[in-house]
Amino acid sequence: MEIYHKDGTFPRYCDAVRKSLDDNHFNEFVQLSNNEERFRFVSGLRSIVDELQLKREFNGKGMQQAVALKTLGNKAFQAERWNEALVFYNKCYLSTPKENVQEKSIILANRSAALYHLEKYDLALRDIQRALAHQYPYQMMYKLMERKARCYLAKKDYETALECFKATVTALDDSNLPLERRQKLECDAQIMINLLSKNIESEKKNRQKTSSKADQQIGPLAKVPDHFLEKAVWFDETKDEGRFARTNRDLKPNTVLLLERPHVSVLLEDYSLDHCTHCFKRVSVPIACPMCADVVFCSDECEAKANASYHRYECGFLPILWGSGASITCHMALRMITQKSEEYFMKLKPELAGLTNEQIDKLPFDDYRKVYKLVTHESTRSPEDFFQRTLMATLLNVCLTLGGYGNCPQEQHFIGGLLVHNLQLLQFNAHEVSEMIRETPDDIGKSTFIGGGLYPTLALFNHSCDPGVTRYYRGNQVCVRTVKTIAANSIVAENYGPLFTQVRRDERRHTLLNQYRFTCQCVPCLENWPLFNEMDPSVIRFRCDGGKICSNVLEIPGTVNDFMVKCTECGEHTNIMKGLKSLQDTDILFKSATRLHASGEYEAALRKYVEMMETMSVVLVPPYRDYHLCQQGLRGCMLEFGNRYTKTVAKK
Repeated sequence: MEIYHKDGTFPRYCDAVRKSLDDNHFNEFVQLSNNEERFRFVSGLRSIVDELQLKREFNGKGMQQAVALKTLGNKAFQAERWNEALVFYNKCYLSTPKENVQEKSIILANRSAALYHLEKYDLALRDIQRALAHQYPYQMMYKLMERKARCYLAKKDYETALECFKATVTALDDSNLPLERRQKLECDAQIMINLLSKNIESEKKNRQKTSSKADQQIGPLAKVPDHFLEKAVWFDETKDEGRFARTNRDLKPNTVLLLERPHVSVLLEDYSLDHCTHCFKRVSVPIACPMCADVVFCSDECEAKANASYHRYECGFLPILWGSGASITCHMALRMITQKSEEYFMKLKPELAGLTNEQIDKLPFDDYRKVYKLVTHESTRSPEDFFQRTLMATLLNVCLTLGGYGNCPQEQHFIGGLLVHNLQLLQFNAHEVSEMIRETPDDIGKSTFIGGGLYPTLALFNHSCDPGVTRYYRGNQVCVRTVKTIAANSIVAENYGPLFTQVRRDERRHTLLNQYRFTCQCVPCLENWPLFNEMDPSVIRFRCDGGKICSNVLEIPGTVNDFMVKCTECGEHTNIMKGLKSLQDTDILFKSATRLHASGEYEAALRKYVEMMETMSVVLVPPYRDYHLCQQGLRGCMLEFGNRYTKTVAKK
């Protein structure tokens, strides 16, 4: 991931600053030995840095546009176009300024009405509570109480519904309705109170039984751990490969190896208004930032967490970052700082570089020391690369300063040095967070880049062009599963770029060398495996029955008539007919798995693919077409368990 896009303001600014420095001045920068010194030098070019002219601006909110959107929402509501009304009410809510508290309460109440008609009762109830917290007019309170009662009635929570109908009667006393209208509403509420009172005890008992049964069914799945690492996985280290994952036992396909929350994560601008900026959950009923209209949240909890840390400093600067052309890694580098206090980093300063790997592995994912020592390839960087990253760090630091971050101006250079360091380590360790997006329910779907994340444990996995795992995301949490059998003592590798089945070796190696600064030495690269469409389907690559003492591959034509084939390496005989029978079984499994996958029965399809892969792992040696088709089926099923979204809902 590079630090900027060519169509922003930063590339032009960077080019102008670089040209303004003569050779002697730039050579001073080249001689500097650490990031803090580099930041001090560039930030000292005060006349240059001042040209940034950054200013915190809160755009996108205003009562004029909010009123217009509310009017459109009300018209759609009156026409019973509930979804359309919801869209306009969402936009109106996001546009309403912080100081217009009561207006915000009314739009929240209107949105709760649309949600009620869409039968989204829990979401409607949440908006009712938010409206109450925003000084909803007391003379209109009866509307919210009656809607609240109807929501609980639909949820079959009759006891709470009863209390809300009683509250409706009380609230009507404060209304300014005509007497006849008020009496009609009181009569309706009283009818419901009488009906509910007669049946409340029996319904309460039934509800308790149903609730108890449901708890037994979903209890074990209620909470997903923030972090899980399969016990068989451990991290080796060599001079050439750095730290990398291994397994101390055989791993079967579809084994969950890792669940991990990001140390830092950031959404792309294109998804900032339909995904929660804190947890990446797709949002249909957004919670607004009080100050800006640049981000949304899925819940009050996410909004509170964000505004208690990073968003309080980033708020008002996001359009500047997006417009500058700064890449998502720049935003992540900034957020690695803003999500913690200046005092936090000052306490860590003495020990940042001194921890051992064993000490680092025991730290939680959100500890900065957990990621500080990830590879940066600092020794191989050019002076121009350092200058560009340092100049970007000055831009980010101006945002920090204007946003009110930190109380120690004398430590500004230390924080600036950390920004330069972050920009380096993110280049090689950040991952793209994805979502499976479909245009229609029948669409095969496309895995779409929606944001970036830094996952401290996942960052230690090395690359292979034939990876043993795949990853998908639930919100911004990553899940890593195996897509083939991985033998004990083997490297557990993920994939950084192109697969060998799709891209030729020279192109793969060129891409990896440019982006990650290593020449790939995985088996497909060393043996120059063919592309998928170049694999010969008439030749079957059998595993020698010599087992672990022999790694020879027996390449047998599909038309062979011999039952037993002797290995030229170990002299053992391999029963070819037995292998061919197994492959017939896998063909049946593949057809069944494909059918189940197409019908949306992903768990059942996955089980078929796993059975097929386990059989083929015993008989075959890749590269082999059916083997890799099975792997692709495994990956496809697993992606269905992560973030996914269909734009057009199927018509009933």
